[in-house]
Amino acid sequence: MNQALALRALASVAPAARASFATMPHTPDGCVTACFALESFDRRRGVAIYALRVVNRTASVLLCRTWVVCSEGDAILASPAVFEIQPLSSASKRVPVWPGDFPSFDRAVAEVVGEGVECVVDAAAPARLERRRAVVPVAVASAALGLAAFAGAAALHAATPRIEAFAVPPQGLSGSTVRAEYGVAGAGKLSYKVTMPDGRRLEGGELAARSGSLAIPLPASSEAGGYTVQLSMAGPLGSVEEARVLNAVTGGAQIGELSVHPVLAKPGDRVEVSYTAAADGGYVRIVGGDGTVWAQQPYSRDGQSSFVVPPLSGSNVLHVLLHVTRGGSTAESMAGIAIAGQHESVTAPAAAAIAGDDESAIAPAAPDAANGTFEVLTPTVHSGGVIRVHVLSPRNAMHVALEDEQSHEITAIDVGTGADVVTLNAPTVPVPTRYTVVASFSDGFGQESVVSPVTVLP
Repeated sequence: MNQALALRALASVAPAARASFATMPHTPDGCVTACFALESFDRRRGVAIYALRVVNRTASVLLCRTWVVCSEGDAILASPAVFEIQPLSSASKRVPVWPGDFPSFDRAVAEVVGEGVECVVDAAAPARLERRRAVVPVAVASAALGLAAFAGAAALHAATPRIEAFAVPPQGLSGSTVRAEYGVAGAGKLSYKVTMPDGRRLEGGELAARSGSLAIPLPASSEAGGYTVQLSMAGPLGSVEEARVLNAVTGGAQIGELSVHPVLAKPGDRVEVSYTAAADGGYVRIVGGDGTVWAQQPYSRDGQSSFVVPPLSGSNVLHVLLHVTRGGSTAESMAGIAIAGQHESVTAPAAAAIAGDDESAIAPAAPDAANGTFEVLTPTVHSGGVIRVHVLSPRNAMHVALEDEQSHEITAIDVGTGADVVTLNAPTVPVPTRYTVVASFSDGFGQESVVSPVTVLP
C-alpha cells in the first residue's frame, strides 16, 4: 500500500476510543484480530506508549505500521519501523510516540496488511495538560475563594466514578481463556459480571485493583454464542457501567494458547507443554532447527504433554510444534525452547543458594552476564526477597519488570535517567522457580527490550 492509499484509508477511520479492536472476517485461510490501545503517557518526558497485539490466524506474514492522524485529517508515520507477525502466531509490541513532534495530534492508528488482509485499528491521543497562566490576585480573599472553588471542583471530579478503559476481544475460542483489560477512576465499589448466551451468570465479583486484566474462561462448546462482559462502578457521587460482547467461536481446528515450561533447559531436562485447542486429533513434536523430529506425542484433550530434552551438543534452539486437526481443517502453532550446552548451568545458582539462607553470601552475577544495559546483582533470591538490578546504561522511558516464563509481568518499576541501582520484590514460590528481568525502553524510532534470568527459591 503506497502512502496515498494509506492516507485515504486512515482518514476514513472514526475518532478513537481508549482502545479499539478489529477483526477481519473468516476466510479459507483464517482471520486476523488486532487490538491497539493507549497504555500510558509520561507527561514529564512527553512520550505516549501504545500497546499493539495482533493475532494472525492466516498462512501469510503480516506487516504493521503505525501512523499519527492530525486534526486536519493528514496522516504521518509515527515510526518508520515495520512490525512483522509470522503466520499462525500472535505478537505484541509497545510503540512509543512523542505527541509534541506533530503539529496536531488527533489519534494514533495501526495498519496491519498482508496477502488478502487490510486491517486498521486506532487509539486515542493522550490527554494533554492545559497550560495555566498565572493571574495576579486582586485581593487575598478573592484568591483564597478561587483556590477553594478549584479544589472543590477537582475533588468532585476525582471522586466521580468513571470507566476510562474497557477492552474485550470481539471473539475467543470455545474452551480457552480470554483476557479483558480495564481501567477506572473515582471513588466507589468496582465489580464485574460475565453472562452466558442463555442469560445465566458465568462468573463475576468485586475488583480491588483500579486497573488490570480479567481472565474469562470460555466453556468448551460445539455451538457459537455471545457472552456479555459487564463492568460496573458505584459510589457516593453516582454510578457507571459498560458492557462488551465476547463471541465464542467454534468450527474448524483452532489453537488458543501454547506455552512451554521452562523455556531454558539442558539436555536431559523435562519440559512441560500446555495448550488449548479446538480439535479432534493431532500431535505435539519437538523439532530441531534443521527440521529433525526428536520426539512426538499425540494431541491430548487435557492440553498437557511432557518431553525430555534430547542430547544436543553446545547451545541450540528447539521448537515445540502443535499440529491439530478437526474435520478437514488443520491448525499449527509453535513455541521455542533455548537449550543450554553442557558447559552452561541453569540450576547451579539455585543449588548454591540452597546451601545457606544468608542472602549476603549469594555471589553477584559474573561480569559477562551483563547485557550492556543492566546487570542483575542478585541472580538468586529467596521468596519475598529483593532483586537488585544495576543500571549500566540509562535509556529513554526505561521500564524494568520481573516476568514469569509465560511473559506475565509480576512486578515492575519505571527507571529515570539518573538511576543507578533499582530493586524488584521477588514473589513467594513453593519450589525453585525461574523468572526473567526485562528492561524495555525507547531507542531511536522503536521499542527495544533486553532480558536477564533470575531464580527465586522457597
